[in-house]
Amino acid sequence: MKSSAPTLLLVDDDATSLRVLSRMLSAYPDQRLATSGEQALQLARSCHPDLMLIDMQMPGMSGVQLCAQLKGDPQLARVPVLFVTSDDTEETRLEALQLGAAGYLTKPVQAEQLQARVAAMLRDSALLEQAKTAVAASGEDALPPHSGPSRLLVVDDDVGALELLRHTLRGIGEVRAVQNGETALSILDAWQPDLVLVDARMQGMDGFELCRRVRADHRLRHVPVIFVTRLADVHYEAQALEVGAAEFITKPYSPAILKARVRNLLELKHRTDLELAAAASQGQRLTADRLRAVIDGASDAIITVNASGHVALMNAAAGRLLGIDHRTAPGLAAAELLGNRLPDVDLAAPSMARRAELVRPGQDPLPTEVSVSMVGDDALRLTTLMIRDLSDRERLAAESQARAAAEAANRTKALMMSYVAHEIGNPLNCILGFAQLLAHDTVNLLTPVQAHRLKMIEAGCMQLSSLMQDLRDLGHFELGRLSVNSEPTDAVATTLSALQTTSALAQQAEVVLGHTVEDGAHTLTLADENRLRQCLINLISNAVKYNKPDGHVDIALRNRGGMLEIAVADTGMGMNEEQIAQLYEPFNRLGRQGSGIVGSGLGLYVTRQLIEAMGGQLAVTSEVGVGSCFTVQLRLAADAAAPAGDLLDVDVAAQGRAA
Repeated sequence: MKSSAPTLLLVDDDATSLRVLSRMLSAYPDQRLATSGEQALQLARSCHPDLMLIDMQMPGMSGVQLCAQLKGDPQLARVPVLFVTSDDTEETRLEALQLGAAGYLTKPVQAEQLQARVAAMLRDSALLEQAKTAVAASGEDALPPHSGPSRLLVVDDDVGALELLRHTLRGIGEVRAVQNGETALSILDAWQPDLVLVDARMQGMDGFELCRRVRADHRLRHVPVIFVTRLADVHYEAQALEVGAAEFITKPYSPAILKARVRNLLELKHRTDLELAAAASQGQRLTADRLRAVIDGASDAIITVNASGHVALMNAAAGRLLGIDHRTAPGLAAAELLGNRLPDVDLAAPSMARRAELVRPGQDPLPTEVSVSMVGDDALRLTTLMIRDLSDRERLAAESQARAAAEAANRTKALMMSYVAHEIGNPLNCILGFAQLLAHDTVNLLTPVQAHRLKMIEAGCMQLSSLMQDLRDLGHFELGRLSVNSEPTDAVATTLSALQTTSALAQQAEVVLGHTVEDGAHTLTLADENRLRQCLINLISNAVKYNKPDGHVDIALRNRGGMLEIAVADTGMGMNEEQIAQLYEPFNRLGRQGSGIVGSGLGLYVTRQLIEAMGGQLAVTSEVGVGSCFTVQLRLAADAAAPAGDLLDVDVAAQGRAA
């Protein structure tokens, strides 16, 4: 980078967008503007900018094509490219990263975010140039890159997030995961990772402080730090970039984007290490011994070619991959050695890691990942080819896909079992309730034979209930939206039917059921009659189960705002705000698992799904110790209203006495 003020080259075919970007970056007066890819390429070759901001979609030469031209030009390959575009698809982001872009922003751009990105990129470029100058001036050797796979340190206090990152980064390098910043610092000091992924908010030392510590250590100053966090806010991103982060990725993230960015930064770290090593030797050619020390023990194939096109170094992994003795490779013409084996790889231009097939005589082509990097100029230029065998990774990916398909099938089966178990539970409770009423009927006594048979019915119901519970345990997954057939439905008749189904349960619990219809209320609603009955049975059953002896459950039908409301109010134990917030989580009993009240925590979740599928809503109000009220809101049928009729309060206790 030049010692004067940094030069920015802004490229966009929209003149208005160029002016907006230029104003946002007014702190950098040396700006060059281009409205086409061709014009930008000419300007870049003449002014050698320190940073380029490029639009993706432009007529003629697109931003993608322009970036490819830049990365293929040895004089411009190291210029950081920041894409600023309205195209925010994952495919486009991946394409940009695979081209070697240093960043990607989506229009409309926020000034704070843009300024933070530009400042961070220019800062990192300046730090690298300062480090190279300092190393060359001191005459001391720079720390060489370690041998072996890339080292990735992941820091997050969430165990689930750690495991997901470990899975996502599988195959990229050696991953170590820790749950706090203090432990991370001790590992950083001893292990010297190539890249750090850190959460922003953690117990104890947070990600911002950890990043500051990393950038303050001269041995770790060039280790890229990626924030992977739920703090999806421009201010947090700017803060992370200011303390030294190389990237800021919000959760939930795209695994493909994350992996592409990690590979980008690892490639940058590798080039940085090599450049510092070259600067430490004051621009002289790296000796074979030093190169051999850099690549000794690497699991990936590494081949270094000198400016004359001959192999300077080859490690054992490369020899095994190419089927030759690596000790005899130095001095061989690289074009003859690699041309037939990797016909699609161009050693004359640097390239990011990409897939290529290695041709092997008499064997199937081997899938590999190949990258080409260069250091030095003219006679001192060294080209390094890194080849990674992808056969195991692709085999594991295929196995993982097959395993995911099998797991999806198992989840679907479990969901169906859970749904069936829940729906069988309501009529089963009805059978069991009436059986118990018959058993305790002191007026109409049963014969001994009838009593025996009734006990068999009760035993069978209990056994089936236990089986249903086992089936529910298999379905611990969220249920999808269920299908309904909405048509004009008499809400009064449906409510009566639900009350009749739950009356035995209410009598057993000594709870009084009652209901009213507002005068003049229209009660013909658009709903699936069976589904609406199922929802009301669930709501009334819950209101009874969580009530108290001599308690009440009152169902009120009324019109509000062009909708029909069916309110189910009880005098039960009620809920606090925390319980209400978790109310619709499947299988969440709200801390009442040990209350002795039968339930699976699934009914309300199913009820809300069904009501929303019918175009309605379910609302709840509750007060601890006072009771709860669940209100179903449904659309009225057009130009139709069912008569309210005479609805008598259902007094379960009175029913029992009359029987």
